[in-house]
Amino acid sequence: MKKIIATAVAAAFVAPVYAADVTISGTVEANMNDVNGTTTSATDSAFKVAASTETANGITVSGSINVEVYGDETDGTIDANGGDALTLSGPFGKLDWGDTSSAADKFDDRSDWSKLNGTATAAGDAALGWTLPTMVEGVTVYVSHAADAGEGDKHTGVGVQYNAGPVTVAYAKNEEEAAESNLTYAGASATFSGLTVTLESMQDEAGGSSSKIDEDVIGVKYGMGDVTVFATSYEKKVGGTLTSDVSAYGLHYDLGGGVTFFLEASQDDKNDAADSTGAGIEMAF
Repeated sequence: MKKIIATAVAAAFVAPVYAADVTISGTVEANMNDVNGTTTSATDSAFKVAASTETANGITVSGSINVEVYGDETDGTIDANGGDALTLSGPFGKLDWGDTSSAADKFDDRSDWSKLNGTATAAGDAALGWTLPTMVEGVTVYVSHAADAGEGDKHTGVGVQYNAGPVTVAYAKNEEEAAESNLTYAGASATFSGLTVTLESMQDEAGGSSSKIDEDVIGVKYGMGDVTVFATSYEKKVGGTLTSDVSAYGLHYDLGGGVTFFLEASQDDKNDAADSTGAGIEMAF
């Protein structure tokens, strides 16, 4: 009887025939932030479970479960969100199916270095994202799509990025015929000896000229050993009227072991109530 029980227990832990390589990664962050005199403390956490395997004909299939958890000690609530994706890679390139990036979202946010108080352009997600096989060295072509309902914001998009050593330039366009929305993104970045400079511009023509949205970002980041400092300038116009004029600054100190201390601040010349200063610690695993 003991042998039968031992065999049953051992069998329960035997890997299945179609076993995949599984990894778990994530971050845990604790921070305090002052917004126009009101201080809040919060914990932000995220983790990702990823698995990868290969089919009989050599196609690599990967799946990921992404979960983000936000806890605010001021109201005691915890909100969870995230997204899952299935990725197929082979001679055809890479196909992401699920909660993935639109063409504009694929290449934007190159100035988004902040963990707490920062600036970034806003582009939606997609349900399908296809990175085409490399046809020209340094050139990446990406096509995205989202259906009428389900994952992502309904659209069809295409983007191109060219990487020439320390300099990268990108252009992307999302189109949604039903809403007459044409979102266009252009960005560039250059890195030399620890110094990174970025330029970004995004326009959304949804609703006509009276509600056209223009976003422009300039960023500078410099790394000195374990210390990284950055500054960004963000402007947003709606119908030609300046509605946001944000300057953001930050200092990140790598403490080792995946732990980072950060101190950040931002101010909006169009909205004093949005000015903020915060600090925190993040652990990555």
